[in-house]
Amino acid sequence: MRVFIIDTRNMGPELQVGMVGVAGSAHPSAAERKECVETVSEYAVDGWAIAADPNTPIGQLAALTAEAACVPFMAFDRLTPQSSGPAVAPLPKALRSPVRDVL
Repeated sequence: MRVFIIDTRNMGPELQVGMVGVAGSAHPSAAERKECVETVSEYAVDGWAIAADPNTPIGQLAALTAEAACVPFMAFDRLTPQSSGPAVAPLPKALRSPVRDVL
């Protein structure tokens, strides 16, 4: 699993604590899933927003962990060769909270 810090200095006030992105393999092992939950939880406790691709297993797990911790989640689509960078996309319906939908 890869963890990266996203610069949020020019983003909204709800993201000023910081944002951490996570990415993982297409078929994560139990250890990688555990690492994802632990890493996301550590940052969420400090109020960091979480970013991941919810179309991947690690991204789904990161989204659910962020939702449980009540921190913002930013959904990033997978990069394609033609794209110049990540695109913000709404969460899939399966991951949306009836109470709070960040995007």
